Amino acid sequence: MSASSVRHDGSPGEMYVVDSPYEVQRWRPLVNWVLYLPHAVIQNGLRGFAGAAFFIYWLMFLFTGQLNRNLFGVLALHERYNERTSGFLMGFTETYPPFDFNMGGADNGAYPPIRVTLPEPPATTSRWAALNFLAAIPHYIVLAIFGIGAFVVAVIGWFAVLFTGAWPRGLRDFLVRVTNYYLRVWAYVVMSVNEYPRFGL
Repeated sequence: MSASSVRHDGSPGEMYVVDSPYEVQRWRPLVNWVLYLPHAVIQNGLRGFAGAAFFIYWLMFLFTGQLNRNLFGVLALHERYNERTSGFLMGFTETYPPFDFNMGGADNGAYPPIRVTLPEPPATTSRWAALNFLAAIPHYIVLAIFGIGAFVVAVIGWFAVLFTGAWPRGLRDFLVRVTNYYLRVWAYVVMSVNEYPRFGL
């Protein structure tokens, strides 16, 4: 994990970074979802694959006390692919996302408008970390609430781009912060970070 993705307290910083203009061509909301469809098919397959990989990853850790980096790579691949393509669907960028399957925690720079840097698993982890997915339950509830808000903001943003040709800065920044909150919880659940994630944006 790079120094730029770590906070002063040692917890992950901004794992999801959108680096593109707020201005978007007005016709984008009408067609991006069609352009997104090939990625949606791949994303759906990756989701099931990542779910199975996490179960095996968790069981292997439970019995061996070691986090399997290859399986973590599958989980990181799914998250990065999802965040890149979802960002395009939302209209954060006009650049079409690549069919890129990078399995490392570090972003490989294949899609400059959206960078996703995920913390690599530590060399040693307490077996108690296997319970992280249960300890994160309060975060799931908060994320569900933020998710409802994010949906409303996304709809407003869709119409804003359609009529003004630009994402309102505060709305897009809110969605980026929600995504970073989600990724903080994700990193804790997959045990690549074992400090309990802070609540909120």
